[in-house]
Amino acid sequence: MYKKAYLIAAAFAFSTTAAWAQSAPADLVIINGKVITVDAKETIAAGVAVTGNRIVAVGDVSKLRGPNTQVIDLKGRALLPGFIDSHSHVSGMADVEAHQVNIQVPPLKDGAAIIAKLKAAAAKLPPGSWLVGQGTYNQVMPKREDLDAAFPDNPIELQWSVHDRLINHKAAQIMGMNKDFPNPGPGVAGRYERRADGEVTIIRDAPAPFPADRMKVFTYPEKKEALRNTLQKFYLERGVTTVSDMSDADSYKAYAELKVEQKLPTRMRINFIVGNGSTSFASFNDPSPIEKVESLGFKPGGGDDRIRFGAIKIIEDGVWGTTAGVYKPFWEGSGTTWIANNTGGTSFNQEQLNRVVSDAYGRGWQVQIHANGDRAQDMVLTAYELAQKEHPRDDGRFRIEHFGHFLVQDPQRTEERLQRAARLHVIPSPQPAFMWRLTDVNIKEPDVTFFSLKTFINRGFHPAGGIDTIGTQNFATYPMFSIARAVNRDTKYGKPVHPQEAISVMDGIRMFTIWAAEANFLEKNFGTIEVGKMADFVVLALDPLTIQKTKLDAIPVDMTIIDGKVAYARN
Repeated sequence: MYKKAYLIAAAFAFSTTAAWAQSAPADLVIINGKVITVDAKETIAAGVAVTGNRIVAVGDVSKLRGPNTQVIDLKGRALLPGFIDSHSHVSGMADVEAHQVNIQVPPLKDGAAIIAKLKAAAAKLPPGSWLVGQGTYNQVMPKREDLDAAFPDNPIELQWSVHDRLINHKAAQIMGMNKDFPNPGPGVAGRYERRADGEVTIIRDAPAPFPADRMKVFTYPEKKEALRNTLQKFYLERGVTTVSDMSDADSYKAYAELKVEQKLPTRMRINFIVGNGSTSFASFNDPSPIEKVESLGFKPGGGDDRIRFGAIKIIEDGVWGTTAGVYKPFWEGSGTTWIANNTGGTSFNQEQLNRVVSDAYGRGWQVQIHANGDRAQDMVLTAYELAQKEHPRDDGRFRIEHFGHFLVQDPQRTEERLQRAARLHVIPSPQPAFMWRLTDVNIKEPDVTFFSLKTFINRGFHPAGGIDTIGTQNFATYPMFSIARAVNRDTKYGKPVHPQEAISVMDGIRMFTIWAAEANFLEKNFGTIEVGKMADFVVLALDPLTIQKTKLDAIPVDMTIIDGKVAYARN
């Protein structure tokens, strides 16, 4: 893994930022549209001109047309900056699409429907094969006894997400997860849930001895093509021109090769997970985890405009309702199962977190940390405060992934947390697409405001939009899906979720353009349509600023343009 990582880094040891200058005639002019520039004045223009891969004019571009100029007539359609996804896991998506059974409810009706779909999949496999199903957060699953009765000979693993997995009796037998199987040790945020005889039934953010061959694994050429296809179908064709990814060394090697072959569909910002997981580039147990990352050839901000090195990513806790690190025990209806007096957990103690964050920050890295729970978020802020004190920087851009999903109504702690985050200029990185998965029970949770986007924006934060799907909601990679949730505040069951936190369509667009660019140190070149910036655009068939808000996520993407060239055109 690490030799491959070094080779990837070597491929990006130089930067190739193209020069630009206004000239006439332009290579490309885009006319007769509604150009939503997303600039500071919220300028709406009629056209854009591009020379090379840079914007040279915005507004009336008629004088920049020449005999060899390519002309795109929008015929009234909307032109936006190319969307930027600030938090994705492309490799996980590709793997789920190829190798797992989609068991999401809805569109499936219930646990019985899941069993029926698994039976159909089993019929195509040799007897005794593993079946791995991918669902989404908080959805219903079959009862364990029903799963055991339906599949006495097939080991089953059903995922709510990468954090939570239900296994049947056959799987528990194969993995030896009986009453004598030890509970997770220190440094693990999660736990095992067991039936009365002690056998493990649910694995929550904890290690488990899953057989490596339980499902088909990509060969490297297969993985490379699957990554290309995922970036093409789920991102480029949905108007996303830059993806900030958290995958593994093989994926990053594939991106480098695809770039050389001129087959990489989108720009990539690649980030490096430091922790104890299988996709980590270094472990917290290493004497200097960040030094290990850098020994592979990765340096802060390295790369070029097609593939850029990003942040150090740390996962500090789990998910709300089960394994997130919180102060007060979870409410009975907040998770898929409930345990009394459960306050979740954290992966690393304060001393460990301080050490690695300070090391990374002192070496010039941006740091982004997964922290769903309020207790975990306070630990992250403490680590950030210490790092800033030890290594003062004017523009560190600390990020907290999922900050704002669950704003706990604990007035003293919550207000202090928001003020600390503001002083540090923390960038919240929420995923409004996850609002879709809240159930009619979840939304009744007392003392919590879900996806508090308006609160954050009103306080001056610039939340960065991202999807964070590892197979859980691959249908949602179109940023307009997330924008629709942030604006309409609705779930898949049609119920409103704290409508007072609804934001404007324009702020939703900012989340996936300029604010996402800022969250990734990309705003000098991307995120708005302004002279001098790179010519990445998305053409929407309808105007998102005037269309009925309930139809935002149904707007087709007609065209995606990268570097001033049409990379995708519908029909």
